[in-house]
Amino acid sequence: MRHIKYILFNMGLALNMMWTSHVNASLTRRQQANSTCSQSPLTSDFATFVKDTLDYWHIPGMAVAVIDKNNVFAEGYGLSELPSKEVTPDTLFYAGSTTKAQTAACLSSLIHSGLHEALADRWSTNISSILKDDFVLENKWATDHLSLDDAVSHRTGMPRHDRALTREKDGVPLSTRDIVRSMRDLSFNGVPSHGEPRVKFHYNNYMYITLSYVIETLTKKDLKQVMREVIWDPLGMNSTYLGLEDALKSQKDLATGYNWDNVTGKHEKVTHMTLTDLTGSAAAVSSVKDYAKWIQALVNVTQAFPDKVHRDIRAPRIMETANVRENFDIWTYSLGWFRTLLQGRIMYRHTGEMVGFKSAVYWFPTEKYGFVLFANSEQGMKAIEPAAWRLINNKFDIPSEDIGDKNRGNQNTPEEKFEEAVKKYYPSHTVSNSSFPIQDMEGTYSDKGYGSYTLRSELINANETVLVAEVPELTWDTAFRFRHVFGDSWMVCEELLANRNEWTDFHPAEFVRGNDGDPAALTIKWTQGGEIEAIVTFEKTA
Repeated sequence: MRHIKYILFNMGLALNMMWTSHVNASLTRRQQANSTCSQSPLTSDFATFVKDTLDYWHIPGMAVAVIDKNNVFAEGYGLSELPSKEVTPDTLFYAGSTTKAQTAACLSSLIHSGLHEALADRWSTNISSILKDDFVLENKWATDHLSLDDAVSHRTGMPRHDRALTREKDGVPLSTRDIVRSMRDLSFNGVPSHGEPRVKFHYNNYMYITLSYVIETLTKKDLKQVMREVIWDPLGMNSTYLGLEDALKSQKDLATGYNWDNVTGKHEKVTHMTLTDLTGSAAAVSSVKDYAKWIQALVNVTQAFPDKVHRDIRAPRIMETANVRENFDIWTYSLGWFRTLLQGRIMYRHTGEMVGFKSAVYWFPTEKYGFVLFANSEQGMKAIEPAAWRLINNKFDIPSEDIGDKNRGNQNTPEEKFEEAVKKYYPSHTVSNSSFPIQDMEGTYSDKGYGSYTLRSELINANETVLVAEVPELTWDTAFRFRHVFGDSWMVCEELLANRNEWTDFHPAEFVRGNDGDPAALTIKWTQGGEIEAIVTFEKTA
C-alpha cells in the first residue's frame, strides 16, 4: 500500500507542478474591466427551446445565468410555484453539491492566510490533528493520516455511505459534530475492490461535512459566517444563504420543489429540505443572478481571492475517470470541481441533486465563459443538461448532434430497471421460495452506523407481497422496498418518499437465519454507481 501511495503522490506532484506553471502564467494577466457588451445568448430561440423542454418533462421552472467575461445575462423560465408565480433571475433555488466548491475555496483561503498555526502543513495537514477525537474512522491508518487534501479531493478510500446520512435522531436535529463523529460506526473499506486511501476517487458527502467542521473549529465561527466573509460579501452576493432557515428569513421568493408523478399525472409539492445536516457539502441556497457573481470571479481571476487560492481552485488533484468518450478528455477533480477538456477547451463543472431541486454550474477559464442553471423539479436534470449543451453549442459552434439532448426517447420503466438490476446482481439465480414466512421477516433491524429500519409487509398486486421500510429521518427522505428474487435473497429498491413510483438505486440483500430458525439479521450490499461499495448487516432487534 505504501508503494502505491508514493507512486500516486509523485504522479500528483508532477501533475500539480505542470498545472501550477500553466496557471501562474495566466494569473499574471488578470482580466481588466471590460465595458464592451456582447450579445445575450438567452435569445427568443433559446427561450422556446427551454419552454419546450420544461413542458416535455413536466418541470415547473428553471433559471439561467450566463457569464461572458464581465457581462452577465440572466432569465427565468416557467413557474417558481404552481399555479402562477413566475421564475425570475432573483428566485432562490437549492444549489446542492455546487456548495462544495465554496467550502473548498474557504478552506484554501484559511490555509493561505497564514493565520492558523494548525494549518502549518497546509493541505497536508492531518484532519485528526484539528478535530482530535471527533474524527475517528474504522481504519486506524486513515484516522491518523487522512489529510485535508484527501478529503477535499474525494480520495480518502471511504465509501460514500449516503444511506447512512441522517438529519435527526429522535426528532432532534444532528449537529455537524454529531455527523462527523458518526463516521466511526461506518465500514471503511469492507469491499476489497473499493480500494485503499489515496488510490481511487470516491465521491463523499461526509468528508465535505467534515471539512465544514474543520473550518468551524479553526475559526470558531459558523461556516455560513466564514462563507459570507470570504466569498459572499466581497463579491456582493446578497442573496446566497447556507441552509433553509436563513433563506426563509430573507423573505425573498424561494422556489417550491416538485415531483412529477407519472402514475397520477400530477405535480406533487416537495417539502423543503432543512439542510442543517449537509452544511458545506450541499446546503447553499441562491439565485442564478447571485451565483453568477461567484463564477464571474473565477473566470476573470478577480482580486476577491489571492492568486494562491485561484491556483488551488483550478489545479487538478486526482483522476476521477480515465474513460475518454465522445468529445471529452479524462475527468479530474479539483477544489469542488470536476475538470475535463471539451474538444480541447478546459471545462469545469459540478451538479447538485436535492429533493425537488436540481442545479449545474459550468465554466471555461480560457474563454472566460460560464453559466448557472437551477430547476425546481425532481426531474430537473432532464432540462438542465440539454440547456447546458445548447449554451455550449451556441458559444463554441459545436455540432448539435455531438452534444444534443439525448434524454428524450424511450425511458425504462421502474419494472424494467428492476429486471436489469436482478440480471446484474443475481445473474444465474434459481427460482425458489423464501425459507421464512413474510410475517416473520417483519420487524426492526438495526446497525450502529445506519440506524434502524422497521420492515412491514405490503401487498402490491395479487401475485406479490413486498417488505417496506420508510426512513424519513435520512438526509434524503427515503423508502426501501424489498422485493423477493429467490430463496432468502431479495432486491432493495430505493425510492424517495417524494417519488414513490420511481426507483433510484438497487441493492442486493439477504435475510440471515438465527439459531432458533427465525430471521436474525438482514445483510444489505449497498451500491453506488452500479458497484457494491459496502456490506452492512443489520441485527433484528424487534
